[in-house]
Amino acid sequence: MDLLKEYKNLYDHWLEEFQNEELTVLSQNIFTNYKKFLEFIKNFEVKEKNEIKKEIIETYKQNVKFLFDDLLKMREIKIVNSALTLEELNIDSLFEAEKLFFQNLIASIKGFQKVKSLSIYEEDKIFTFPEIKSVINEEKLEDDDTNPIENNLKETLHDEIIEEKSEMHEQISYKMIRFIKNTPALVGIDLLNYGPFKKEDIANIPQENAKILVNEKLAEFIKID
Repeated sequence: MDLLKEYKNLYDHWLEEFQNEELTVLSQNIFTNYKKFLEFIKNFEVKEKNEIKKEIIETYKQNVKFLFDDLLKMREIKIVNSALTLEELNIDSLFEAEKLFFQNLIASIKGFQKVKSLSIYEEDKIFTFPEIKSVINEEKLEDDDTNPIENNLKETLHDEIIEEKSEMHEQISYKMIRFIKNTPALVGIDLLNYGPFKKEDIANIPQENAKILVNEKLAEFIKID
């Protein structure tokens, strides 16, 4: 591995990200190469008893880690800002975890805006629905004959949520995976909660989430004949 070349690539990318408002291109392949470089540097050791060389290498390690972490932080802020304004992003410029992050943000924000748009204002009174705790749980809305306007709105909201989720599930592919490491809980691209998982657990989750877990060496695909 050419350390000088890899360091220059990472530094140039960090500098470009820092100087531009738009997201730079960080594909899954580029991201994986950066991670391999970071892992290589992290495990690199100076065998000879040369304190000066060891100090230089340690400083080099710290610089590489800073550049990589700061690059991802800058990109995360840009992605969040784009999602909040519902700005379109070039998905091809994101690596897999960023794609999923952005898609979940957009889905959450659009869902909130839809619920907010269904709010009824009548004589400065706002009707709220405290029993709707989660879109994902799909809890049944209880009928209340004392307020027909509020009941109609609740029924409309519930029907639209079920319809949206049904359409979403029809478009999502799922993959069976086996976990090779303990893995914390995650939110799938279908907006359902999965996990946490223990080593050797088996789960059927959205393909996009499965690909990320496999790329991160947390799981492996199960071939079904």
